[in-house]
Amino acid sequence: MLCTKQFWPCAIYFLSVISPCSAQQKLDELLVYGDNFAFSVKEPPGWHGDTTSAAKFQSNAVLHEGGQPSDGTFGLIRISVNDKVDENTLADLKSDMRDYKAQYPTVQFKAIVAKNPNYSCWVRVFYVPGKFYEYVAYVNPGPRKPLLFSVSMSTGKAEATAKELEAFESAIQSLTLVKP
Repeated sequence: MLCTKQFWPCAIYFLSVISPCSAQQKLDELLVYGDNFAFSVKEPPGWHGDTTSAAKFQSNAVLHEGGQPSDGTFGLIRISVNDKVDENTLADLKSDMRDYKAQYPTVQFKAIVAKNPNYSCWVRVFYVPGKFYEYVAYVNPGPRKPLLFSVSMSTGKAEATAKELEAFESAIQSLTLVKP
């Protein structure tokens, strides 16, 4: 009998503490659907996801930095899903690097570290100092998945700020292929 008398007051107390906390949680994950795929990405703090205007950026989803115009290319992370030809994702990245070199002979490349806990990831900065900085990541969900993620962010004529780089890395880290 003593256990029952103590149980209900404790249960009511815990429910009153837990309920307001869960009601205050921000839904910060974007679920993106397309033809034969679905993926999720977590919105970095201060950024918001958008699928309606993504097509004009040749993407499936974009993340806008708060305070930046929603139609601009700065303060914007673009996420695309592409069909995969093979598992040699690094060769795909190197091919894109060659294409950039043909278009911009002075372009330079720098490897940076950004990881996804479940998928292989290759990340580079494509840049011409004083002209453009493009952060590019290819994220491969594995050999049993026919798709590949491409994540990119332009920062204009300057390198990414610590805040921008943190958001870029956060987006890559949170990518999850839901379907197929």
